[in-house]
Amino acid sequence: MERKKRNDRILAGGLLALAAVFLAGARLARRDAGRIAQVDIDGQTVWELPLSRDTELLLENKNGGVNRLVIRDKKASVTEASCPDQICVRQGGAGDSGQTIVCLPNRIVITIR
Repeated sequence: MERKKRNDRILAGGLLALAAVFLAGARLARRDAGRIAQVDIDGQTVWELPLSRDTELLLENKNGGVNRLVIRDKKASVTEASCPDQICVRQGGAGDSGQTIVCLPNRIVITIR
């Protein structure tokens, strides 16, 4: 009976280790994929920028709102904004697929995909 419990524990441990390896591999594969920052202003996609290339842009909406987008070290961030609350600036960098940076007053949305 004790031998059976031991074998069950070994099997469970092996399955957990195998699952951990697969999860880590899937996460690395997703992370290393050619991610881009999709920039939407006033609901229209205006740029699709690769995170692999360092870039700096001034984003301006039709009402004069301005944000500075910086892509560096495979992360996109807003470093300056003309909006009063500055939430988009304080948010920090986004680099993983599905993350977004939103500036509601300036109607700018940056989505990582």
